[in-house]
Amino acid sequence: MLPLSKIAKEINGELVGADLNINGICQIDKGKKSYLSFIDNPIYVKKYKLTKCSALIVHKSFKIDPKSKISLIKVNNPRFGLLKAINLLYPTNNTSIKSSDSSSIIHKSAIIGKNLSIGDNSTVSENVKIGDNVKIGNNVSIEKDTIIGSQTIIQSGSVIGSNGFGTVKNKNKHFNMPHIGKVILGEDVWIGSNTTIDRGSIGDTIIGDNSKIDNLIQIAHNVEIGKGCLIASGTAIAGTTIIGNNVSIGGQVGITGHLNIGDNCLIGAQSLVTKSFSDNLFVSGSPAKIHKDRVKEDVALRNLPKFFKKNKNKFL
Repeated sequence: MLPLSKIAKEINGELVGADLNINGICQIDKGKKSYLSFIDNPIYVKKYKLTKCSALIVHKSFKIDPKSKISLIKVNNPRFGLLKAINLLYPTNNTSIKSSDSSSIIHKSAIIGKNLSIGDNSTVSENVKIGDNVKIGNNVSIEKDTIIGSQTIIQSGSVIGSNGFGTVKNKNKHFNMPHIGKVILGEDVWIGSNTTIDRGSIGDTIIGDNSKIDNLIQIAHNVEIGKGCLIASGTAIAGTTIIGNNVSIGGQVGITGHLNIGDNCLIGAQSLVTKSFSDNLFVSGSPAKIHKDRVKEDVALRNLPKFFKKNKNKFL
């Protein structure tokens, strides 16, 4: 429980209304007394007068209903304010867990930073380097030579640094190609549950600082992902593709190998990317094209039956 005034101060907000004790955070449409929620989208404004929450985090420009008894915290960015409020009301325990304290195994050659949090049945293999304040979930495998930057979070069930899918064919038989590279995760990276990131074959697989990777994602050997990227669930990125900074990739996207995706690109959900794209583009579809061009093509295709019906005599 925390006073609303303390929460407002910690998230750099302005308190409007009564100071209350707050027990937790809930959804605005499932509000309850002594709980805090937020509004960051105009579609939720109508729930302002209906919610049973005691307080809301809102934008500085939010119009106050003088009849409302709901307290408000006004901030520049309501969702970021919510993030900070959650950290205040639901603090996590970052105590360091050694291999002798749990069912997890940390190889004696691994170099471990301060405040490592590691779940049950996880493995940290030889010559791994882990920075400070890293969190590793349950049933995670960190394979040899992996480097993990500080503040990084790896959710349960993920595998970091396994051999990639590479073969050599000789005399009509496939041979597995050894992988001698590393996986290098930058600082403040998020790896979702059951995601796999393969080590480089020759060279390294690299994930840049502050990139956030969702659940159930496959990143193949020698892929390089820049800083500040967002990759949604179900995406698969084939080997040696290079993705720039601040790229957002929707769910269930497939990206073939040996491509270059420029900075600040947006790739729509369920796209199949088969060629490289330069900076600042929105692409979508299968195969992926510049979105506005693809939309024009889709409109033209939908109008084809009408066109042929109208002009059928010209095509007889």
